Amino acid sequence: MTNRIFVNKQKLFTPKLRAFYLTLGEAKHYNADDKLGSYSVSLSVDPEANADWVNQMEELGEDLYTEYLDAAGKKKLQRRDPIVPMKNEEDREGNETGNLLVKFNAKANREKDGRMWPVDVPVLDTKGNRIPTDKVKLLSRGTEMKVSFDANAYYMSGVFGISFKLRAVQVVDPVWRDGSPEDDFAGQTADGFVLDDEEAAMSDFGA
Repeated sequence: MTNRIFVNKQKLFTPKLRAFYLTLGEAKHYNADDKLGSYSVSLSVDPEANADWVNQMEELGEDLYTEYLDAAGKKKLQRRDPIVPMKNEEDREGNETGNLLVKFNAKANREKDGRMWPVDVPVLDTKGNRIPTDKVKLLSRGTEMKVSFDANAYYMSGVFGISFKLRAVQVVDPVWRDGSPEDDFAGQTADGFVLDDEEAAMSDFGA
């Protein structure tokens, strides 16, 4: 397969689900080489309460696999298990909760001809209003939301799979963090170490 094969289903939706992990509002860079960064949401799915949607996603994975085989002229490919980005949810002690985790992600930037272009992942309220970025950063685990996404087939390192590309988020019932850690000492001053003006200007936390 010398040519890249594009097989996908666009503009799909989740039911209302609770966030288990989320990185929205501010891109996460996993290491120094990760120039593009990413936004991501992992949602907790009760497989009994959401059985129809889980089955639809599994069937979607099989349909995209078949479509990819036809386009590639192949009878069979090694595939990830499960074929869609779902796995058993675990608590902090590593015990399975009985729920599934489904992951959606999107690159925060695109690079073309040496230039970086930001990718927009809207985070909206239930009336379609965009939630300000500073509030999006405070969304926490347990937030109830719906996600729109594209299901994209891929074949990498000899393995076929499906990724769910994050398009937009609708917040239904937010859970907020208390605030950013850098605000912990807001309004509190003390005698002691102070950066000089030049150092303060260079600081990530400077004005």
